[in-house]
Amino acid sequence: MTSPAEEAHGIPSAGSPPAPPAEERGIPSAELPSAPPPRGLVPCLVYAALSGSVVAGLGNPIVVPVNRTLHVSLEAAQWTLTMSLLMGVVATPIVARLADGRLRRRVLVGALATVAIGSLVGALVPNFPGLMVARALHGLGYALVALTVGIAREHLHGPQLHRTLAVLSTSLAVGAGVANPTVGLMVAIWDYRAGFVFAFLVAAAGAWWTFRTVPEPKAGIAPVHTDVLGAVLLCSGLGFGLLAITHGVSWGWTSSGVLGLAGGAVVLLLAWVLIEVRLAHPLVDVRLAVAPGILGANLAALLIGCSVFAGAAAGIILTQQTPSGGVGLGHNVAITGLLMGPMALGSLAGPPIARRLVRRLGERSVLPIGTLSCALGFGIFARWHHTELEVLLMMGLMGLGVGITYSILPSLVVARVPMQRTASATGVNQVLRLLGGAVGSAGLAAVLAAHVDGASGLPAESGYVMASLLAAGVSLVAAPLSYWLVPDAPAGASEAGGERTAYLPEEPVTP
Repeated sequence: MTSPAEEAHGIPSAGSPPAPPAEERGIPSAELPSAPPPRGLVPCLVYAALSGSVVAGLGNPIVVPVNRTLHVSLEAAQWTLTMSLLMGVVATPIVARLADGRLRRRVLVGALATVAIGSLVGALVPNFPGLMVARALHGLGYALVALTVGIAREHLHGPQLHRTLAVLSTSLAVGAGVANPTVGLMVAIWDYRAGFVFAFLVAAAGAWWTFRTVPEPKAGIAPVHTDVLGAVLLCSGLGFGLLAITHGVSWGWTSSGVLGLAGGAVVLLLAWVLIEVRLAHPLVDVRLAVAPGILGANLAALLIGCSVFAGAAAGIILTQQTPSGGVGLGHNVAITGLLMGPMALGSLAGPPIARRLVRRLGERSVLPIGTLSCALGFGIFARWHHTELEVLLMMGLMGLGVGITYSILPSLVVARVPMQRTASATGVNQVLRLLGGAVGSAGLAAVLAAHVDGASGLPAESGYVMASLLAAGVSLVAAPLSYWLVPDAPAGASEAGGERTAYLPEEPVTP
């Protein structure tokens, strides 16, 4: 007679019905005969992830055109970036939770369709409120990586799964590298609405392709429970926090508005954590985020997100700044986008390089190599930043570091969580990347605001040097932490992403 715990893990008792399929019990899928994935599934998932990141990254090239075309302040125009980032942070854990259940295909199609609708709004409504609605809907693009990872793990196995996860995880950087030169050229020829037309075509094609290609989830996947209160608290807390970070420079870090927003964020997020740890089916499993097996991967995501968003933005701003302040290249948005091309190329080159290094050194040794590549790029830019070649070099090293790091992170997470919690775990990791990016962007604004050239009123060279050194320092800190806090993969987990974990239970533990 077996215990209920044994039965829960698939060990049958006398007279019990047959055990569930082996992959649902945690046996590595590489050991099982499995049906081949649907034809065209991998390119479809890659396109869906890329389309989401392309659309989400649309805001970067259009800040200045929006400022000039809609006659709003530059600070207001920056919300074309902040709005999508805010909604991405909120939407990713919610969508990732839904992706752990039977609705993952429908949620993916719906998310792409929503992004397409937002693009249509941005193209057709010629005012700033309509633009903000469009960018809010675009925030769902950040959540598509977690959705595609959950679908990939269900249908793919072995080395194919490993390669696909690496490509999906680097799609954010690759998509941004594709979007910036493409949208920059279109905006230079027409205006900012051309970018939204491009985004509509990309997202609509992704929704149609996903609907035609991605199959419904397997029957054995249990439905998920929606935590409405957790969603409200998380949305409010993160929203208050990002508003405080965004307006800290203009309002003053000690102003009543910023302190009130920051205090509200702390209270709301603390209440959210206290509620989430007591729920059997939380929106985001907080224990999952800080579990020993994946804590290092999550910290690496947070720190690299912070350094990359800050360092890349510093390069973009310097490239567009007129040289009257003693520094700057004075290029338009189209040339600036082209100078970001090495970031996309480096992100594409990173995954195959990482695979070769993993075979020789192991995953936990390769992760610091990626963070050190980012640190090297930012360190070089802090010293040399007066020519286009130096911008290209920084973008290339940063892109290579991002490609290596982000291609390793999903395998580290997937190998240490149960299969039915893959999307939630990768969603948490993605949220931390975005949170790091928000902190990095706000930190960059604070540094540049503190170093202004008195004659021109533009950011001084010392501001770019300090911002680049800080970005390099954060990347350097991430290197040892990502090695020390990432243990070796548990028994039964392969490099392609095992199905067992020695660190986490199959379901959240309740007190």
